[in-house]
Order: sequence, then structure tokens, then C-alpha cells
Amino acid sequence: MRLINVIFIAIIAFVLISVGYVYVQNAGVMGNEVELWQHAQIRVSTLLIGVFLLGFVLNLLYTGIMELRRLIRGLSASAATRAGKRLSSLLQDARELLAHGLPGQARQVLEGILKERSDHEAASLLLGDALMKLGDYDQAVRHLETCCLARPGHIEFGYQLAEALAAARHSDGAAAVLKGLAGDHPKHALRALRKLRSLHADAGRWEDALDVHKRIASRFAQSMNQAERAQGTAFLYQVGMAKVEADQFKEAAQICQQVLKEDASFVPAYLSLGRCMILQDQEPQGIEIWLEGFRTTGEGALLQEIEDYFIQSGKPEEGLAVLRRVAATSEFATTAKFFLGKMLYRLEILDEALILFQEVRAQVVYSPILFFFMAKIHARRGRMEQALNEYRQLLRNLGVLKQRFECSVCGHRGSDYADRCEACGSWNSNHFLFKENEMPELRLKPETGPWAGNL
Repeated sequence: MRLINVIFIAIIAFVLISVGYVYVQNAGVMGNEVELWQHAQIRVSTLLIGVFLLGFVLNLLYTGIMELRRLIRGLSASAATRAGKRLSSLLQDARELLAHGLPGQARQVLEGILKERSDHEAASLLLGDALMKLGDYDQAVRHLETCCLARPGHIEFGYQLAEALAAARHSDGAAAVLKGLAGDHPKHALRALRKLRSLHADAGRWEDALDVHKRIASRFAQSMNQAERAQGTAFLYQVGMAKVEADQFKEAAQICQQVLKEDASFVPAYLSLGRCMILQDQEPQGIEIWLEGFRTTGEGALLQEIEDYFIQSGKPEEGLAVLRRVAATSEFATTAKFFLGKMLYRLEILDEALILFQEVRAQVVYSPILFFFMAKIHARRGRMEQALNEYRQLLRNLGVLKQRFECSVCGHRGSDYADRCEACGSWNSNHFLFKENEMPELRLKPETGPWAGNL
């Protein structure tokens, strides 16, 4: 019984006691009659007893109504709790079905949940995910658009809608959704802008991606790490490559120069800038840019570019002169000597190439291609024992002399058999790496370079 009912009963008891006391003390007065209205008279004692009974009945009625309401609420809450637990169990089943690659069955479960509770947000989100995994992108878009209209403040539906639009190849629609999220929800603008940047990058819209990156850098600089900041340089470089594809070599060269101002170690910019200069009939400047890139970074790809250019343009002597000068003066002499030796090998100047390779060998720990070239030269000169020694060193560098076991689940490789994969923990998944009839027949191709179609 509630406290208010106890108090009410106590008051009634007090009133009864008081009435009894008054009645005893005023028995004569209680026998008198009072007129309630015309021709209606009642004794005082009867009136008091009537008032008491009316109060008692009202109290009982109030208490009964309140208890009935509590009972109804309890039953409703119990039913809601049972329904909620059942829906939660179904939702977990749907998640597990999705995790096990069964989106069709998950879809049926989720649609059943939404028939009972159309406002179930978690089920609506999972249904969108299931539809996308089924490849039914148009249906996913329609479902998520309905969810966004019904719940405009729920941003997760907006992100999932953008993903579905992108999967359905409506990148403009996805971009519009993400722009709306960035504008309508300033607290979540960083996430929306990052997704928008990725969307533009995946679609190859590099200028748009660069613009979004600049917005992120201006508004959320403190939230960006070094790798994310470097994306701006990469986007700028891709804008330059788009200019190259459009044969706008002058504009592309300017963009590459801007990239190198931002990051002097960006090797692709050196390569592309040199190519742009040569394609504008400025060969000395292009060669010097490649050399400057090598002096700055020590990256062998720049010397490979020089080697390919001079051989394919029919001027190998000039290329040899450039590489000899680099090998004699560069702080990255070991790399320069290797590429000089490789060019000599390609030009059949084998003895000088071997001398350079032997110098390089004393300085390097790992270089399978170096041992390959040395073995080929020894074989060409008829020194088979020395060639075999170089091939053995090549195999050691590659690690193929060890027995290799591979996990069939995750692909992890090890030198010894293990009953359980140390990478993914799968049992009985390690197998000896011995496969048949899976590698296509290799055909030797002539050496080519990026200049074959331009010269």
C-alpha cells in the first residue's frame, strides 16, 4: 500500500475518534436536525456518518484505480521487455549471419524485425548493409533514403546512404549527401569531409579531392597526422598527371615543381617533371632534374629512368657518361655503381660490369638481382663454378632453399611445420608449399621502358 493511502486512513481514524469524542460530549446536539435544502432535514449524527462513509468509499475507489493502473503498466512493461529481448536476439542473429557471409538470410530476419517495429534503427542500418552485400544497391538506396527522411537527425543513415550511392555508381549523389552532412552537422564535419575526399579520390576526381583536403587542413589541422597531411601532396601530383594525360606538359611541369617545393623527397614528381621537360624538347633540363632527384633521395628509379631513356633514344654512350659521372661523385655511390654496371651489362660490356658488381657486392647485404647479373656474366665467360656460386647466393637471398610451409587460411609462411598457425591461430592449416600446374608458362619479353612510345 502506498504512503498516501496510509496517511489518508490515519486521517480518517483521527476524524472518527474526534467525532466519537464530540458525539459523547455533545449527545444532545447530535440528535438535532439540520435542513440541507427545502423540506430536506437530517440529523447531525447521520450527516457525520454519511460524510465519513463517503470519504471511505472514495479512498477505496482511488486505491483500486491506482493499483489497477500499476498492474497494467507492469504487464505492458513485461511484454515490452520480452519483445525487446526477442528483437535483440533476432538482431544478433542477423549480425552473425552477415559476419558468416549470409546476407540473404540476414535480410529476411531484419525485414521481420522491421515489420514488428518499423522504427528499429539498428535493424534499419543492418538491412542497408545486407542489401549492399547482396549487390542490390538500388534497393539499398531507396531503403536508406526512406530512413533519412524519417530520421533526419540520425547521421549514420546519411553515411550509409552515401556509401550505397557510391556503390550504385551515383558518385554525384553520394558527394551531395556527404556535403550536406558536413554542412548540417559541424561536429561531424571532419568524418564527412574525409569520406568525401576518399569518394573523389576513388573516382579519380583529383582536383575535387585536393579542394576537400584543403578544407580539412584549414579547419581540422590538429586532427591530421603526418600521413594524412602528405595526401595533399599526392593529390596535387595526381592533378599534374591528369595534365600529362591531356598533353598539357607545361602545366604539368609547374604542378610537379609545386609538389617538390612541398616535399623534396617525392620521387614520382622528379620522374614526371623530367619527362615533361624532355617532351617539351628540353632534354638537358630533364636529365638534370632526374640527377637532382637522385642526389636528393638516392632512389635508383631515377637512374633507371636515365638508363632507359638513353638506350631507347639510341644514345647509350651519353647515358654511360652520365652514370659514370654520378658513380664517381654521388654520395650514393653504391647504388650508382650498380646501375652503371647494369647498363654496361645491357650493352654487353661484361667485364667492366662484373668489376662494378663485385665492388657493389662488398657493400650490400641483400640484392638478388645483383647475384643474378654476376652469375649470368660468369656463365657467359664459361666460368660455370663461379656462376653456380652466384646462383646459390641468389637462392639464399630469396630464401627459397628453406622448406616453406603456408597457412591455407591467412597465407602466413614459415620455415618449419606447426600444428597451429602463429599468425591467425588456425589449427591443421599449415601445408608444405608445393603446388603444381598453377603458374603460367613464362615468356621472355624484350626490355622496355616508358620512353618506347614517345621517341
